[in-house]
Amino acid sequence: MMKFYSEDIEFVKELFEKKQVNLYLFHEKYLLSPAQLARTIKKFLEEEVVELNNDKVSLTPKGERWIICNRKALFLNEKKKYWKEVPVEMKQESIGINEFYKPNRNKLDTELFKNIEDGK
Repeated sequence: MMKFYSEDIEFVKELFEKKQVNLYLFHEKYLLSPAQLARTIKKFLEEEVVELNNDKVSLTPKGERWIICNRKALFLNEKKKYWKEVPVEMKQESIGINEFYKPNRNKLDTELFKNIEDGK
């Protein structure tokens, strides 16, 4: 089984819907680097899921079958969203909905408080 990156899944979704993707427009829409796009295309070309014709990529009949066979791994897989997890060292105690947050002044920039106290 291939390892799928987020750009791979977006690429497959777009191809499955439209059957053909303009590489420049895809790059522009999803803000992918040329390296990301090249890696994705190469991966699917090697599996004969897509065909490359100038600046357009088309889904092959084998590709359509491949997407349907792998739809669970492609679209329903609950990946670990590491970018959504707050690191332990950054977590703080939770406060009640009607409580006010009071920052720890020792951890804040002291210049800020000097300016406030001086009336600047």
